[in-house]
Amino acid sequence: MKRLFVAVHIKPDPALITLVDSLKSGLRHDKINWVNTAQLHLTLKFIGETNESVVTFASAMKAAIVGMQSFNLHFDKLGIFGSSYDPRVIWIGSQQPNITLNTLGENVLNEMDAIGFTRDRQNFVPHLTLGRIREIIDKPHFQQIMKSQPPQVFQQTVVDKIILYESILRREGPLYKEISVVSL
Repeated sequence: MKRLFVAVHIKPDPALITLVDSLKSGLRHDKINWVNTAQLHLTLKFIGETNESVVTFASAMKAAIVGMQSFNLHFDKLGIFGSSYDPRVIWIGSQQPNITLNTLGENVLNEMDAIGFTRDRQNFVPHLTLGRIREIIDKPHFQQIMKSQPPQVFQQTVVDKIILYESILRREGPLYKEISVVSL
């Protein structure tokens, strides 16, 4: 069985790398699993463990992008999932919704649902995960570091393809292998 997901690959901009380095430095005493910036991606649909044929997923991905063209995307908002006193994930997203991205996300979810991979209960929240938090030692310090980041565009990218990835879990961190690529 393969552990699969559909995503947009993100090549990190210098501003994003600077942000991650700043967060790592400021939060070095906390227990955070930082994402390898070379493997950054925006997940459109986590599929999970399956034996389903790659051809099935590639067909669904092609159906999801019918009539769509490449588009620009930017990330200018630093945030957390969880509460400020019990944060679970550090991420970046966009202050303003991107209608084209939301359409792409909905299309992917609908097409995957149509082939038997049901929608998640949660709404689609486009974001890039920067770190998964295991433990925060000093919560007021954590909150101060998060608030001290200046508002700016951390990442810009052109979305011109979606990718079916296999996620291979390893002790040193996950490895993401491209299985199928569909261009917009």
